[in-house]
Amino acid sequence: MHEISVLHKAVDLAEQTAADNGITRISYITLEIGELSGYLPVFFEKYFPVVTENRPVFDGCELRMVMAGEKVSAGSAARCTTSWPVKANAPNAAPDTRRYSAVAVSSEGNRL
Repeated sequence: MHEISVLHKAVDLAEQTAADNGITRISYITLEIGELSGYLPVFFEKYFPVVTENRPVFDGCELRMVMAGEKVSAGSAARCTTSWPVKANAPNAAPDTRRYSAVAVSSEGNRL
């Protein structure tokens, strides 16, 4: 269950960015989660209140999630001459194959 460490990192980053920019409240955080990352959205939802607890900048903050498909368009596939099998939740996957990112938005709607 690596979702908690990802949440901690995203929340820490958003909190530091808010502090650096004089922002006192973050309205929502959006996590983009790759379909092949192995992360389960239910755990992000469950632990977001725990990770943001006692952090005033996150009072009333909403967690939004976007599932990013690992799809290849026909145009890009036509340029590719190499293929290999892709397995979801591969136990020995390198860390850089797990795709996630976080976007924080201030209460004024400014992307941080």
